[in-house]
This record gives sequence, structure tokens and C-alpha cells, in this order.
Amino acid sequence: MVGMAEAAEGRVMLTPNLGTGAQEERDRVSFTELRAARRARAFAEMERLDLDALVLGREANVRYVAGSRRLWTASSRPFGPTAVAVRSTGRVHLMTFSASLEGAPAEVPLGDVFCTSFNVGTLLGSLGSIDGLRAARRVGVDGFTLFMRDLLPTVVPSAEIVGVEPELRALRRVKLPDEIVALRIAAAIAEAALVAAADRVRPGVTEKDLQAAYLERMCVLGTSQFSQQGTFTVVDPPGRLRLVTSGRLLDEGDLVALAGGVLWAGYEGTLARTWRCGNRSEPTAGQRSLHRRWRDVSDAVVAACRPGATGADLVAAHEIAGEPLPRMPIVYSIGLGHEGPIAGSSHGVDLDRQQVLEPGMVVAVRTFVAGAAGGVLGEDMVLVGAGDPERLTTLGHGPLER
Repeated sequence: MVGMAEAAEGRVMLTPNLGTGAQEERDRVSFTELRAARRARAFAEMERLDLDALVLGREANVRYVAGSRRLWTASSRPFGPTAVAVRSTGRVHLMTFSASLEGAPAEVPLGDVFCTSFNVGTLLGSLGSIDGLRAARRVGVDGFTLFMRDLLPTVVPSAEIVGVEPELRALRRVKLPDEIVALRIAAAIAEAALVAAADRVRPGVTEKDLQAAYLERMCVLGTSQFSQQGTFTVVDPPGRLRLVTSGRLLDEGDLVALAGGVLWAGYEGTLARTWRCGNRSEPTAGQRSLHRRWRDVSDAVVAACRPGATGADLVAAHEIAGEPLPRMPIVYSIGLGHEGPIAGSSHGVDLDRQQVLEPGMVVAVRTFVAGAAGGVLGEDMVLVGAGDPERLTTLGHGPLER
């Protein structure tokens, strides 16, 4: 522990302080500065792409550029002009769900907020009144519907409309320092919530009980937003992984997959572990072997998460470790939610080759091994740095690892 005298000398504190309570002790994230930095990057990208305006509807892009906190919903949203950035004025305009500034950051003034409306004329009128938008020559959008395809040109009659979601996703993938801090906090919440579920793993408990323990702990720690409702399921021999949690009862000796994700300030923390149920007997040799196999392949893929590595390189590391690819992406980018697969997706090796890791990216490494004794699922968040990759999730593996 760092003493008071050392702290007084201005030395950097060595002890991590990752929970949400750390906000009162240290200003770990200046959200005003973070929003300004994200906005500056977005306008620089507009300059690079020669875009006069951005019309955004995807949740991650709206939060990244406008800094808004919107009502979280479980269903998908159709594309809508939720945030508009105009390069000539340097202003961001934001649509809200009520006639107030609720959810809008302080730097977006009331005059730059417009309300959603089911009246098409009212909506188009709000967009048309945005200073500098009507004169735009090139307008970037991150999604479209047939409805907006026909109506948006009436607001920007002289503009070329181009899709820019791939470029915005690439921009978001490389994190600012404060974004990494936010991801560490999200990871800490996800780990604590998973511990709450693991503590409930015992014979006679249902899978739904584990899910409930996870969600309850997540809310206690300061967020009611989960990035996924999670997988809390028994993995039966010969290793069939069910992703949907049921009311099944746990039994002595079961292997139980525990996986979940939370959102904190929009940033996602996620991880997965496999726990053994019961304490009347020790894990079998077959179960321990499964865990060792998972550990070996996971370590191999994490070690390969270095700048310049492609998704194809990560797939190769998985295969060299001797395990077949699971039916899921083994690496994906993570930040303001899921930012797209890096390696092992169903899109194939061509897409994998196009995904290149850069310093500052945070990825989730997830894999599953199966055998006669069942199966082991595990996932960790990994920071890609200039040197060795760093696991942001450090939770142990319980009975299988001891």
C-alpha cells in the first residue's frame, strides 16, 4: 500500500481503484473533456471524408458525437435523424424524446435541441431549420430506411448522401484514454455481477436464479443497463452450449456457463466463466482437462492481440493451439457496445484479413471448448497496447482452476 508520505511526494498511486465508488475519491473520468475529445475526433473525420454534415441514428454514434443519454430500450430502432453534426458551424444538434434537455449534455444548448415527432412535416421542418444543413454538398449517414431515403433529400436537396458507418466504427474502435478508464469501470461492474451469480451456483438452484443474481448485483453497483441478458446455463456432455437461460435446476457436478455484460456510461463490460456446481466432490479429471484446454487456447489468442495482427492471425493462433473454432466470433471489438467482429465470424476469412488491431483498441476474446465431460466457455476483455496485451478482466475461474 502506498503511504501518505509517498502520496505527498506526488508519486503515482499503485493500487487500482476500479469500482463505481472511486468516482467520489478520484475524478477518474472527466466526461465534459471526454465528450469534447470525441466530438473533435468526429469533426476531424468529417474533414477527412469531405463531409459537410453527419445525420446519425445509431445509438453508439449518437452518444459518441453528441454525448446524449437516451432512453434505453430492449428492441431495435429504425433509423431516425437523432443527431446532426454540421461542419461549417462546428455544432451538434440533438433530437430528444421530450420538450426538455433531459439526456442532452450541457454543451448542447436548448436552441440546438429538437423534439421527435410523428408528424413528418414537423420533423422535416426541424431538420430544415438547422443552420448550415440545407447547403450541405455531402452528407454522411450511419443507416437508412426507405422512408428516410425519400424524405431526407427534401432537406438537403443538393447533397450527395453517403454511408459512413464503417468509418465511424473504425473511429470508435481506437479508444481515448478516458474511454479505457470507463471500460475498466464497466469491466469491474461486470465481474462483480458475475461473482454474485457464481456464488449462487449450487444444487437445486435454477439457471434463472443465477441470472437474477447477476442483474440484481449489476443494479446495486449503479447501472440498470445490461448489454446482454446473459447466458447462465448448464453445459451437458458432450459439450452442447445453450445460450438461452432456462428454469432448469442445477445438479451436483454440473458445469455451468456464466456470461453477461453491462453498460456503464454507455461503455460495455463483459466476461464469461464456467463454474462447477456443488462441493460434495472434486472436479473430475475430464472437467479439469477441459479447463486446461480452454486456458491454453485463450492464452494463445490473447497473446496474439498485438498491433498489426489481423483477424486471420488470431484465428491461426486459435487453431495452432489445437482447438476447432466455435460457432461464434472468437474476437470482437468492444467500446460503446459491440463494435463488430474481428476474428472467427460467419462472414469468413476474407473479413478476418481486413480487421487489423491497433494500439488503443479493446477487444473481447471469447472461446468454447467441448469434450466428453461437457464444455468450458470463457471470455475476457483485452486492451491492445504498444507492447504486451493487457487483460482488463481478471476474475478467477473457481473450482476448475484450483
